[in-house]
Amino acid sequence: MNTARTYPPTLLVVIASIFSAVVVTACGPEKGEPTAAEVAAQTAPAKAVPQKARPAPERERPVASPYLGRISNIDPITETSKPSGAGAVIGGVAGGVLGHQIGDGNGKKAATALGAIGGAVAGHQIEKRRAEERVVGYNVQVRLDNGDTRTIRLDSLDGLNVGDRITTQGGGLRRV
Repeated sequence: MNTARTYPPTLLVVIASIFSAVVVTACGPEKGEPTAAEVAAQTAPAKAVPQKARPAPERERPVASPYLGRISNIDPITETSKPSGAGAVIGGVAGGVLGHQIGDGNGKKAATALGAIGGAVAGHQIEKRRAEERVVGYNVQVRLDNGDTRTIRLDSLDGLNVGDRITTQGGGLRRV
């Protein structure tokens, strides 16, 4: 009789797995040889690997210009109108008229004189207080790129502010 022995399929799978493990470990890379994963990494297309942050390359500094800079300060130039004397004249006349209303004879003359003098002084003081202070220009201080500071007088600012980047070419200031 022919007796062939049949093994269950699970036993065959277990034996094949053990045999494969022995072959794979015995045939592994020798010292210094690359592994299969290393060979695959070298031949595969490069993947985006996160890199350490590098400092940004330094930009070349522009040549320091004697015409370009930044407004560092703006001072208004004011002018106060001078009294014209009209207040003293009007005050003297009004004081004289009021003083003339007081007293008789020499007292009337004295009251008129004192009223005129007091009115003139009061009128002059009122005119001085009402004198207008008005802006007649601006001193604009500019810190140039080359390190110099320049003060330029302007009649109007035309929207310029402290911190604005400007050029001084052309006899005035212009935003850049």
